[in-house]
Amino acid sequence: MENEPKQEEKQNTLSIPIAIIIAGILIAGAVLIGTKGGSYPSVATSPQQQTATQPSASTVDIAKVKIAGRPFIGNPNAPVIIAYWFDYQCPFCKRFETDVMPQLITDYVKTGKVKIVYKDFQFLGQDSQTAGIVAHAVWEVAPDKFYQWHKAMYDKQDNENSGWGNKDDILALTKTILGADASKIAQLMLSKQAEYQKIIDEDKAEGGSFGVSGTPSVIVGKQMIV
Repeated sequence: MENEPKQEEKQNTLSIPIAIIIAGILIAGAVLIGTKGGSYPSVATSPQQQTATQPSASTVDIAKVKIAGRPFIGNPNAPVIIAYWFDYQCPFCKRFETDVMPQLITDYVKTGKVKIVYKDFQFLGQDSQTAGIVAHAVWEVAPDKFYQWHKAMYDKQDNENSGWGNKDDILALTKTILGADASKIAQLMLSKQAEYQKIIDEDKAEGGSFGVSGTPSVIVGKQMIV
């Protein structure tokens, strides 16, 4: 007979479904408010759910998040904006991309209700920083292919900083997505590295000011889900 999973493993298994449910409630409420006006609701959480959400702080407000110039998917004028802090080496971000993001995109992004803005929180080493710089170059060169590239990065992700994900790996993957435009990415990595790094650092600092301490973290209205 197999041993029963440890309590911590059970909680980790539950954390993503709970996050999906809470995110769905928050986003559905935000969509309703965004189209009809009103104030954002708060979501009561049980002790078990507190690993997936944090209490709303006075500084948590999507209206205060800097979104100009940041990569995004969805209707530019969608009534609801989600700010999403992530790290390309983060295994929990990969689970979020696999288990949560497809539902959000199908139900809300593709229907024009939600715009997802990508915010850097690249904190897991040099490969994360490199990926963040390439991401901004991809957004500048081929914004219509940004999400395809972003998803491919997580599809290729292995264990945290375990091998795949250096500059050569990322540029090779970029070439499969962007084709001939991939050469422009390598050029921008050199010519605009300082500019891209400034954006990455600003996003991380801004996230910290809202209480982001790990990834993935999202702000919807005046609520944060971590």
